[in-house]
Amino acid sequence: MEKFRTPQLFLIHKVLQLAKDYSKHQELILKEFGISHEQLNILIILHYDSDEPSLSLEEIQQKMVLATTNASRLVNKLNDKKLVTRKTDKNNRRKVKIVITEIGRVTVTKAVEKMKIYAKKLNPLITEDEADIFCKKLQEFSDTILDWH
Repeated sequence: MEKFRTPQLFLIHKVLQLAKDYSKHQELILKEFGISHEQLNILIILHYDSDEPSLSLEEIQQKMVLATTNASRLVNKLNDKKLVTRKTDKNNRRKVKIVITEIGRVTVTKAVEKMKIYAKKLNPLITEDEADIFCKKLQEFSDTILDWH
C-alpha cells in the first residue's frame, strides 16, 4: 500500500485510479466499434434515453453536460461514420435535429452488449447494498467538493 497522509486521501487516489482504469478498458472495447466513450454516450442518448425520434444539439448537450463545441464535434464525427444524420426541423428551418441511423442503432446495441458482459464480471465484487452505500458516500464527497466554490 502506498503511503498517504490519510486513509481518505488514499481512497480518493484509488477512486481516481479506478476511473482511469475503467475508462481505459472501455476504450479498448469501443475500439472494435470505431467510437469513443463520448460518442457512445450520444448514441445511447439518441437510442435509449430519448422519447423523441430526434434531438437538437442543445438537447444532447444538456443530457451530456458538454460544451456545445465539444458536442458538435462529436456529432460531426458520428455523422461522418454514418451513425447519425442531421435533419432540418420542419417547424424551424434554422434548427437542426440529430437522428440515429440504423447503422448507429446496431452499433450502440452491440457496444452496450459488450459493456454489459464486462460489467457482469464486476458485479460479484460488490453487493447491491455495498454499492448503494458506496454511491452515497461518493455523492457526499462530490457535494462537499461542489460546496467549496
